[in-house]
Amino acid sequence: MRRVLSGSILAGLLSLSAVTGCASSASLRAAEAGRFDELRRTLSDELRRGTLDSDDARAIARAVAQGEIARATPPSGAERLRELRTCARALEDALAERAAGSDAIATAAAMILLEAGLSDPESVKRYASDAAAGRYPGKDTALRALETRALITGEDGAVRRARMLDGDQEVRVSALRAAAAAADPSDREALIEAARLDPYPLARTLAIRAAGALGGQEVVLALRDIWTLSDEPGREAIAEAWATPRALGGGGRAQLLWAISTQRGAPAIAAARALVRAGGEGAGEAVSVLIGSIRSSQSRDRVYAILSAPLPDAAVRSALIEAQGDPDEAVVFTVHSRYVDAAPQDVTARERSAAVAWLMKLAAGTSTRAVLARGVLARAGIRAVVPLLERDVRSREIPVREAAGSGLVALGEIPRAAPLLADAEPQVRTSVACEILAAF
Repeated sequence: MRRVLSGSILAGLLSLSAVTGCASSASLRAAEAGRFDELRRTLSDELRRGTLDSDDARAIARAVAQGEIARATPPSGAERLRELRTCARALEDALAERAAGSDAIATAAAMILLEAGLSDPESVKRYASDAAAGRYPGKDTALRALETRALITGEDGAVRRARMLDGDQEVRVSALRAAAAAADPSDREALIEAARLDPYPLARTLAIRAAGALGGQEVVLALRDIWTLSDEPGREAIAEAWATPRALGGGGRAQLLWAISTQRGAPAIAAARALVRAGGEGAGEAVSVLIGSIRSSQSRDRVYAILSAPLPDAAVRSALIEAQGDPDEAVVFTVHSRYVDAAPQDVTARERSAAVAWLMKLAAGTSTRAVLARGVLARAGIRAVVPLLERDVRSREIPVREAAGSGLVALGEIPRAAPLLADAEPQVRTSVACEILAAF
């Protein structure tokens, strides 16, 4: 599989040397060997002595992630690899080595490299063809999905469109992702048909998005027809598709105006959000729709509208002030989170300070929303939440430990997140390793 990759392996080895040269600790050796009980003990000791720094933690994270790649086996191993997609660039060599194998994990590794832009589509097509010939009389589903994902040129169009009708949904999804990358107008009719008829919801959504990116009046009107047959998520996707640059000028704006004036709930909010972002005609009416949704919709839609409404608008600010006293905690939580996440010019220092205080009070608890509050505060750089996140590192709940690692990394407290690299649950150590690697 080495021929599939772009980039220099020598450069990767030199990079690895640079990373690991400062970290020859007992913890690193335990991580490289996959001895997690020992790693847990040595990390605790090094943290207590203050000898573990961020560079050491990154080297250990890299060793843990590389070990997970090397040890991955079917059937769960492919999903474990997919958890590393966000830090694929830092693990290019390990993924390449795994892709050189001859099992389903090799195919998963090759797909990650392709989607991360670390391999060449033409080489991937040859790899899939050669691997299929060597392993089986025909291609298995994973190999066919990999080969299909690489069909991004105009010359691939006929095969790509045929694969949109494949009997396997993963192959169809790959064909639709390839179509989005290809941006080939010749795919328009096939994408509209997939958006209308594919039985897999994800495939329909991907087809809607890819068709919207192509734009033009034909697509805009076809999506209007599909709207009547779609469920709520499908209608939200159509609203977003109408707002793409090539669709907006081909009648998309008129359809968004129709949606905000005739529809209700999440589809109307999605259309209003799209118009606000696009600006121009209809933006003012869209803001009014969002304000109305904040004040009168069901909880889920109110939250969606709060997240979508433009903070600089005075009427929006007034609606958010009213919502701070709402009996629905989900609504109040979203308002305060929005203030904490906002750009400095969009809220006053007093508003942000009050929101931080409200979230800190909530964050001290143990509810699911308290965990979310700690995450919001960490992403906003509120260091007062560090002790709470350190407490979560020892939680019995897997999602809580994962969230703690993410929060500590966001705050730059990478050594404090390092004990999770020795977690007994592979999902936790993989997630935190990737967070650490992506932070550099």
